[in-house]
Amino acid sequence: MNKQIVGSILVLLLVTTILAGIPSTSLHAQSQNLLTNPNFEPPYTNGVANGWSSWYEDSGELCNTKPSDWDFVCQPAWSEEVDANNYGLTGGGYSQHVGAQYITWHAGVHQTVAVSPGSKVKFTVSGYSRASNEQPPGPSYTDWKPRMMVGIDPEGRGLWYEGVIWSATNDGQDSWQTISVEATAGASGKVSVYVSSQYRLVVALAHMDTWWDNATLEIVQPAATPTPVPTATSAVPPTPRATSTPRPDGAVVHIVESGDTLYGIAFQYDVDIEDLRSMNAGSLGANDMLYIGQEIVISGTPLTTEPTPVPTEEQPTAEPTESTATEGLASFCISAYHDRNGDDARQIDSEELLPNATITLVGTNGTAGTYTTDGVSEPYCFENLPAGDYVLRQTPPAGYQASGAGEWGVILSTGQIYSRDIGYVRETEGGDGTTAPADDSETEEPVTDGSTITDVLNVVIRVSGGIVLLLALVVAGLFIASRRR
Repeated sequence: MNKQIVGSILVLLLVTTILAGIPSTSLHAQSQNLLTNPNFEPPYTNGVANGWSSWYEDSGELCNTKPSDWDFVCQPAWSEEVDANNYGLTGGGYSQHVGAQYITWHAGVHQTVAVSPGSKVKFTVSGYSRASNEQPPGPSYTDWKPRMMVGIDPEGRGLWYEGVIWSATNDGQDSWQTISVEATAGASGKVSVYVSSQYRLVVALAHMDTWWDNATLEIVQPAATPTPVPTATSAVPPTPRATSTPRPDGAVVHIVESGDTLYGIAFQYDVDIEDLRSMNAGSLGANDMLYIGQEIVISGTPLTTEPTPVPTEEQPTAEPTESTATEGLASFCISAYHDRNGDDARQIDSEELLPNATITLVGTNGTAGTYTTDGVSEPYCFENLPAGDYVLRQTPPAGYQASGAGEWGVILSTGQIYSRDIGYVRETEGGDGTTAPADDSETEEPVTDGSTITDVLNVVIRVSGGIVLLLALVVAGLFIASRRR
């Protein structure tokens, strides 16, 4: 056998053997993505990709009155994007679209996954935003900023307004923007990830849209080995983490790091959460939002609120009257109806009330109330609600599914009465007469475990490598035999 030919074959086999090991590394990296359906592929339910759930902020009655300052946000629409005209609206395959016409909005999608407590995770996603009165590919109006952000809730509560650590805003338009944020998973053993866009304080246009694609949630630092907890008799107090030197006024402050929440800081320093809010009332964002590098006062400054005096026996506390007990409180009124045309807007004359829909209202302090409709006495009102952020969740009657979002948020102002009609369609009939898929927006998100698939493929790769090695030995034997002739 020609020695040059044999040498070429040996070199080719050597290169093949090296390349055979490359897929193993690639598969290992892919298995680290903790998200379900990270590329927003079908199927879609109510316009939301499988594995994800919708969320949005709702300004209530302002969405009907539409004040001229446009300082309000309403429910947008969610849909799958296939980019049939090749405008670049997907990162490949499908992308998740969120947008509205002639209305301002603040919304996105989210997902909750299991993560070992103490693990540091990084959430990365690509976003593409566009705002214009013209159809694509016309350019965006530069003054209409999308304020794209991504966020992580280290405790996995699934509430966009509570405990979420948000990235900086990204106002890029007409091109894909990569946005990331990091956080440390809390004690619950799960985290929630969010994508968000907000068009607010701008005149609404015909097209104000954002597309999301190519999401990744990965562990960048495993949980550390727990250190021994000091006993109750220990005289040495724990050393505060990341505290700056005392300020001239004597205040002790905590410098916010990635993964910090106000509840976590209060627990770390054994400070009452309400005291912490009072001492930092001027620097906290909405819903206790923090930013990296922010100074949180732990002690050394007076509280901004005066303590309530303790009544003595000679000065008994007066019982509040009914008028003072409800003064300044809000109400949230709901009803459930058969949305026969699936348009999520009730026609009183033709769309009747429905019984057996269970409605739960959740506020920042927990569940505000639960009600099951009877189809006769609605609307029903959750009353005496403090002003603030709320999320309404619902369980459809048997045989029905929601014609709109599975849950939504609303901000109640002092004394406001907010009303909402919740539409349902039959599970076997969509609003356009077609078969509608079951609404799984309220089911718990599955946790992806790619370890089994990875193990199988690694076995295949090892077997393939063995075959290549065997072929190399055979060719080497032929080469030796040819030299002896």
